Amino acid sequence: MLDLNRRIPYTFIRYAYQGQHYSNLSMSLKRLPQTDNESVTEETVLPHSDKVEILIVDDEENVLKVLSRILADEYIVYAASSGKDALEILEANQNISLIVSDQRMPVMSGTEFLNRSISIKPDCIRIILTGYTDVKDLIESINAGRVFQYITKPFEPDDLRISIKRGVDFYFKSKELEKAHAELKETYQSLKDAQEHLIRSEKMSMLGQLMGSIAHEIRNPINNINNSTKLLTFEWNDVKEILTEVQEVVSGKLSAEDLRKSFAKRSDVEELMQEFESAVTIINHSCELVTDIIEDLRGFSRLDDAEFVKTDLHAQIERALSLLHSKFKHNVEFVKQFGTIPNVMGLPGPISQVMINIINNAAQSRSNDVKVQINTYIEGDDVVVNITDNGMGISKENLEKIFVTGFTTKDAHEGTGLGLPITQEIIRKHNGKITVESEVGKGSSFKLFFPIMQPAILTKK
Repeated sequence: MLDLNRRIPYTFIRYAYQGQHYSNLSMSLKRLPQTDNESVTEETVLPHSDKVEILIVDDEENVLKVLSRILADEYIVYAASSGKDALEILEANQNISLIVSDQRMPVMSGTEFLNRSISIKPDCIRIILTGYTDVKDLIESINAGRVFQYITKPFEPDDLRISIKRGVDFYFKSKELEKAHAELKETYQSLKDAQEHLIRSEKMSMLGQLMGSIAHEIRNPINNINNSTKLLTFEWNDVKEILTEVQEVVSGKLSAEDLRKSFAKRSDVEELMQEFESAVTIINHSCELVTDIIEDLRGFSRLDDAEFVKTDLHAQIERALSLLHSKFKHNVEFVKQFGTIPNVMGLPGPISQVMINIINNAAQSRSNDVKVQINTYIEGDDVVVNITDNGMGISKENLEKIFVTGFTTKDAHEGTGLGLPITQEIIRKHNGKITVESEVGKGSSFKLFFPIMQPAILTKK
């Protein structure tokens, strides 16, 4: 009897990868010389760590013997005479790279076995042996069992070896491709993470440049709140005295007439009320200013924008102008001409970063008498934000370099050469584009195009 636990080696024949069948290679089996009492034993295998492990499954013992004799010198072969035994061998030997299975077997057919083997070793190469040419059964086997090749009986040993070699080569080439793909995917993720880090670093750099003027902008309302609270503290003694007299009238310790006479002696009651109202109004207004500045800072610096949401571009422009106001309020005139535009699907934080980068550059385009015009309108399928300045303009030579990482014409303390490349990348991430027109001595115009409709894959992220 055939020892089903021994190792044997093997090969295969007809090509049917991904449902594409090549020409028939019907072969006649050449029997190798053997004695009547010959059996395949463990001695047939020459253990070697470099040998590829394969599994052959056939309910005919003589076929297993022939296959083992053909393949023993090149492969480590596991043999099974049934699908059940083959599944157990496959479970116990995860290094098996290739399976050759007969189609017609009792209890469990080759198609069923190969289909069930997918859950155990999905990447294994599968070859089907068949002694008949029923096209329907062959197609079922190929589709259900992910068959790489099928071999018709009888077959030539040399053709079998060639076919098995092809299958083994394909298996290891696939493994190499999987490894390369995994490495490429890891590299891409590293580059993506580095890019996100660069965007955040540039955002923090811009925030650092704005903090001085923003701190001054916050200091004014804070001082107003401080002065108003001092005034309220000072006036509180008079108010407390009046409230005490009213309480005494309620408790009966003081008559209403006495209270009237006390009020008649006071000439500052109306003035006191006005001062209180004024102080409260100043505090409220100052708190709103500080809150708005903090909200703008929070919106600009947020790092958690992961999903595209409906974004109001006008709100992002206003946020940018609010953060830049204290820096340029004395020498830059900002003119807004907003059209009627819809919200766009976008990332609010990065979009506000884009607006600050472009508007900040426009405001620095000359040393004084700067005018920055901001227009919004619809053009085709896009919402356009057009930011124009009357600055010194950009030379043709530099115009070709402005989106190159590291290029800048500003002093080291003012520019990093990252603002425009990052701006361009953020707009590309929104499936938009940025165009520039400039004339030396007359100024520049940057147009930002944001699609009104975004692909579903972005809006669902």
